[in-house]
Amino acid sequence: MTNRAFCEAPTVRSGGGGDVTDGDDGVPKPPRDRAESSGAVARVGGADPAPEGRRGRLLIVDDEVVASGSLRRLFSGELEVTVTNRGREALDLLRSGQRFDAILCDLLMPEVTGIELHAELRRIAPDQADCMIFLTGGAFSESSQAFLDGIVNPWFEKPCNLEQLRAAVREVVVRNGGR
Repeated sequence: MTNRAFCEAPTVRSGGGGDVTDGDDGVPKPPRDRAESSGAVARVGGADPAPEGRRGRLLIVDDEVVASGSLRRLFSGELEVTVTNRGREALDLLRSGQRFDAILCDLLMPEVTGIELHAELRRIAPDQADCMIFLTGGAFSESSQAFLDGIVNPWFEKPCNLEQLRAAVREVVVRNGGR
């Protein structure tokens, strides 16, 4: 997967639109708008700030280091972000009692997949399974498609629309008491 591919073409279960630009380091960044160019603070999609309350906690689980780094940068301005590049490490964090308002998880990873992580969380921490949002590269098996068809959790295909992804994460975070 190239850096640009992560969010270059908008794709989500229900469709969408949006663009990103590559920065000097080649890492995808949200598009610049007039307010940002003039020095004013701009938010992707012009979304309203999160409601008052404690800062939301987001766990990002993706074996692709570039993708997880891009996601960290996207969300770290508004959420407390923890990143792991292995499903087993995510499971260890959750087994140790750590809790998150949203979990953004790649579907297919070595060792412990997003599907296996979800199944184990259903058993040990159902509230955490409910707050999962899945990302998939699109190349997956019939069983992966059956999993996605059988869950109520949101899921996005990579490349995805950043505005829709942020909105989905924000909705799950707020639902779970974060801001």
